[in-house]
Amino acid sequence: MDLGGAEIVAYHNDRDIAAVITGGSTLSLVSYKKGFDSPKVVGELELPGDAQSVDINKDGLIAVAVAVNASNEGRIYFYQLNKNNKPVAKGSVAVGNLPDSLSFTPNGKTLVSANEGEPSKFYGTEDGVDPAGSISVVRLNEDKPGRSKVTTLDFASYDTDDLRNQGIRISGENPNPFQDIEPEYVSISPNGRDAFITLQENNAIARVDLNKRKIKDIFSQGLKDWNGTEVDTTDRDGAYAPGQRNIFGLRMADGIDTFTHRGKTYLITANEGDGRVRPDDVNFEASLADGTTYSYGDNLTDGVLEEIEDELTGASIYIYGSADIGNRGNFEADQGDELFITLKYGPVSDDEYYSDEVRSGKLRTGDATLITEGRLKTVKDANDPITGIKAFGGRSFSIYKANGTLVYDSGNLLDQITNAADFYDDGRSDDKSVEPESVVTALIGKRRFAFVGLERPYNQSDAEELGTFIPVFEITKPNSPTYVGAFSAAQSLSPEGLSWVAGGNRGGHLLVANEVSGTLDAFRFNLGMV
Repeated sequence: MDLGGAEIVAYHNDRDIAAVITGGSTLSLVSYKKGFDSPKVVGELELPGDAQSVDINKDGLIAVAVAVNASNEGRIYFYQLNKNNKPVAKGSVAVGNLPDSLSFTPNGKTLVSANEGEPSKFYGTEDGVDPAGSISVVRLNEDKPGRSKVTTLDFASYDTDDLRNQGIRISGENPNPFQDIEPEYVSISPNGRDAFITLQENNAIARVDLNKRKIKDIFSQGLKDWNGTEVDTTDRDGAYAPGQRNIFGLRMADGIDTFTHRGKTYLITANEGDGRVRPDDVNFEASLADGTTYSYGDNLTDGVLEEIEDELTGASIYIYGSADIGNRGNFEADQGDELFITLKYGPVSDDEYYSDEVRSGKLRTGDATLITEGRLKTVKDANDPITGIKAFGGRSFSIYKANGTLVYDSGNLLDQITNAADFYDDGRSDDKSVEPESVVTALIGKRRFAFVGLERPYNQSDAEELGTFIPVFEITKPNSPTYVGAFSAAQSLSPEGLSWVAGGNRGGHLLVANEVSGTLDAFRFNLGMV
């Protein structure tokens, strides 16, 4: 169903209700009372800021992570579903900067928030702000959730050199753990004792002891050695054409889930690989012919092509489709070029303030094929003459033991599967490929399955470039997963949030919130299908 926005979804089994955040300030409630083929929006709630994540506990308490202002100060807002499934406001608590993911413990009495503390758009300039990343542990006051006790954990006590020696990436304009570590996604162990949080830009995972409310340890996701495994590293050949490359990848996971195997906790990660480029937004897209000279300024006169907001000062900026009309200067752009424009810094590209990416063609040492090919985006601060070229992301999912021991990595399997189904976008070969975004597991009988949301693939035969692709793997044996099939929705794109809804002993449904298309899908899955 089209919600006009869908980013993260959480489900309450007893009430047959899904809570969905839309990527803006709206929380939608979707009822599946009449079955997963007949969803119905039964409520919408405007939130006091941009929502990043949502979860529901067993008692029908909804928690929404909200960035309440332009500085991304974080709060968690609580809403209790009443007997008619209407949300009743139950107050809020303050958490760290930019709460990006949250999750209740299985008993619903504790809530954990991963607060990314992401740098501002002006990172890399004198106007840049880099808040601290943190993890908030909320001990729920069941009668008055707005008075719940919050313990926010930061990384001030960690040493840069110690972490780097463990293979944990500390980089950027402020290379200290307090500011540089960016918690991304949280998953709670099935026994409710630990929270595991991906630190994406740092290529690491933190483990929090929820009883002691302390960070227990941080471990690196490790370097993925592509030597011996074929990979496509150029977007200029017009096809999926993998080859041998002497390269390492920083897995840099986004989504994570936890599960139990033979009494032990395991982790499964979606190794997306996002870095830290600024500005990461645009406010002007060139609409005139290639090579047009535009002008811009804060003077309003005849012939205004577009009016935009200066995100640094809030002033109006006027764009003109010819030179020397705007009083702040001229710039040239081709049709479709995207720019970030302010009066102070002028028109800039999406990486003019700060970029941790460098094309392989600009390197002097490393795999000669990669340097000649020149297209692969590499990790600027991680490349070196000894260990070689490093790429963003693992193009894979990985399985770890709870102590950080790597059990399995899917290699190039996601690329191969997606290409075989004609969903692989070669335009992403130079830049993290299919970008595994999210992952969720399901125990059905005695068998366990993993669903992997891939951000970048689409149906290559679709004129509108739509079509999701969500591979399914059996991970009953964590060290030897097997591919069993894939889900796809023709009118959806870019799965962001996944939620498994158990339904009986033989299966259930996978709910998928798709960020780009703004759609919510429900896929039926059972043992008879594998």
